[in-house]
Amino acid sequence: MKMNELKLVYFSPTGTTRKVIMEAARSIDLKSVSFDFSVYKEKKPSLKFLPNDFAIFGVPVYGGRVPALFLEYLENIKGDNTPAALIATYGCREYEDALLELKTEVENRGFKVIGAAAFPTEHSIVPSIGSRRPNKADLKVIAEYGTELNRRLRKSESFDEFDIQVPGNSPYKKYGGSSLLPKADSALCTLCGTCAKVCPAGAIPLKEPKKTDHKKCIGCMRCVRSCKQKARAVSSMKMSILERKLNKVCQSDKTADIFL
Repeated sequence: MKMNELKLVYFSPTGTTRKVIMEAARSIDLKSVSFDFSVYKEKKPSLKFLPNDFAIFGVPVYGGRVPALFLEYLENIKGDNTPAALIATYGCREYEDALLELKTEVENRGFKVIGAAAFPTEHSIVPSIGSRRPNKADLKVIAEYGTELNRRLRKSESFDEFDIQVPGNSPYKKYGGSSLLPKADSALCTLCGTCAKVCPAGAIPLKEPKKTDHKKCIGCMRCVRSCKQKARAVSSMKMSILERKLNKVCQSDKTADIFL
């Protein structure tokens, strides 16, 4: 089959998932178009992909699940038996039901999954866990995944032969959200509005950036990382408790799981 375009559909508040998906895309011989849902859009765009497009869907794992915010965008995306690959990134704990949930949601919207992978990366809340991952060795594995996907695209006339199986349970693990939500320090905040502009959930009012709607906040830490004044942070006590907990259950030397 002569392929058309590579569509990169991802959610990457701290940039790690984007780095992984772009590395895989380098090995695929197609012109690419990106749809970055890390940028808040009140009106979710409608996208329709062709049978000869190739889509890669990439998400970070939140509590063993696909981020609920990404699923809202996915509601308006349709394929036409369009081949697709999946990428889940996770902070060296477990990805649990995330790949299965992503595969199910993608296939329910008209896509045919021909590959899936889960890559351990630096933890978004406790960066000392999986520090600086993906590293050079990780990027090589990610590139090899892209190379295999490219081979399948070039050699296959039909994608019906593929039956990718991924781990996970249904019903999925209960989505608990984040208990660690950033707040602004009024004394340090200069009202620059950077945090409001980058918040993927629209939880920070542009006119009142010292405020945070914690009902909308997903605890992605993008506002914390983007604030040059260091005015946004989470509770140091809660962070200390979470860090001790995560250090017990995370393994910084985890390896990728690839399903082809």
